[in-house]
Amino acid sequence: MTRNGRVSVRRGGSLPGAAKVPLGKKQFWAVLFALNLGMLLVAIDFNILVTAVPTIASDFQEYNNSAWLATGYLISLALVLPIYAKLGSIVGNGVMFNIATVLFILGSGLCGGSKSMKMLIASRIVQGLGGGGIYGLVTVIIHDLVPFKDVGKYLSITGVVWIVADVAGPLLGGVFSQYASWRWCFYINLCISPITLAITMFSLKLPKTPRGTLKTKFLQLDYLGTLILVGGTVCILLSISWGGNTFAWSNIRVVGCLVGGFILVLLFLVVEHRVRDPLIDPSLFRNHTVLAITVAEFFFGANLIGLMYYVPQFFQLIFGDSATMSGVGLLPMMLGLAVGNNFAALIMSRYEVTLVNARVGAASMTLASGLMTRWNAHTNRAEAAVLLIILGMGQGAAKSGLLLTAQVATKRRLNGIVTGLVTFFMTVGQIFGVAFFAAVYINKLQASLKMLALTPMQIVEILQDVQSIKHDYSPEMRNDIIIAHAESMRNGWWLMFACAGALFLLTFVAKQAKFQVATPS
Repeated sequence: MTRNGRVSVRRGGSLPGAAKVPLGKKQFWAVLFALNLGMLLVAIDFNILVTAVPTIASDFQEYNNSAWLATGYLISLALVLPIYAKLGSIVGNGVMFNIATVLFILGSGLCGGSKSMKMLIASRIVQGLGGGGIYGLVTVIIHDLVPFKDVGKYLSITGVVWIVADVAGPLLGGVFSQYASWRWCFYINLCISPITLAITMFSLKLPKTPRGTLKTKFLQLDYLGTLILVGGTVCILLSISWGGNTFAWSNIRVVGCLVGGFILVLLFLVVEHRVRDPLIDPSLFRNHTVLAITVAEFFFGANLIGLMYYVPQFFQLIFGDSATMSGVGLLPMMLGLAVGNNFAALIMSRYEVTLVNARVGAASMTLASGLMTRWNAHTNRAEAAVLLIILGMGQGAAKSGLLLTAQVATKRRLNGIVTGLVTFFMTVGQIFGVAFFAAVYINKLQASLKMLALTPMQIVEILQDVQSIKHDYSPEMRNDIIIAHAESMRNGWWLMFACAGALFLLTFVAKQAKFQVATPS
């Protein structure tokens, strides 16, 4: 802040005190509020549906396809992260943030008004197109607004926003779906997001982009790499979703999508080595620590969202909890995540180590995920709460430790690129965590239900409307169906245990680098 009450921000990353854009004090705090308000809504949409899924699936009679509510949002969010970063350097980060907010509002409105599961999934994809821009640009814009030495202070506010979202999201989803309508999970964005848009449109002033024609800048975008990556990811996810559910695993569509998806991913790696301005810089993978942490982030994301998405469903289906109570049941994990994250930050600042946080966190995740494979129809609630606390604290410590380990292992000028890289792979891991869990769970459930005294029509009904078991079956049959759900979910718990174990092993491939002197990039 300058003496005249204006915020002084650096120019082009040179001297921390050099002014880039002078903002009035009120104007600065209004913009910061708007940025974090937008981030809060995007963060809540990561997990607000975890407690509402059974209700939504019952409304549309499509529980077996409900995982796409998460993967659709995450796919589009992840794939546009690097695109927004590139476009921000062409037309301006402020302009792209506003475009992203408009898309997020549009997607939220479409979600709230959806008439079918397919329309809701498509609308979630549109919502993710906007959410990805908000998610990726908030940090970049804060770097644009404040001196380098103050960036950490203002980014800590964003960290608090994520903690609030982690706790509030599942609770809000449960309350809306139980006492109002699940559609309010999306309508709430229509009430609040316009506030963000109005403030940033009139108050957010950022420096002009580097000189050059728009045509020249747009030609530098990696269109081919983007299209190949999108195609490969969608093909693999379709094959996982279809296999054993819509079609047999041996069906040509499933096999074709799976093989085609992996070929496109390999082609993407080849293309990225040849284009002038790649979507993902291959040179970063020459650093063994960055490579190990990047792959580790994939498994971390899979474990984090896979469990966050299916633990509330376990509580509703097995314990018979309401949507709201399943959100309360998830609180130990969410609060543990916040505590673990803050404790890891304390360890880092005091001892200047990051990798130990990742290793201890991964070990806790592996322990808790392994013990969760014991969960069944008779699991004790107190045991479940204790395991979720251990799990959450491990996830919080690992989340902080992994990112910071990658950052200190590279030159400071590459921190932004490395952060984007590991965040991208974590989000891709989240997509596959939910998709793979759904695949192993639903496939096992179908097989288990066929062994019960149920007609084919009843099996279809259970797979489409999970809440039908509460009133359409005798107590004995209801108990058998609940056991089938619990035993089928065990396949998912084993998968989450494998992800945590892989994460733990990868932390020993990485090496702890010395902290660098804090100088502007």
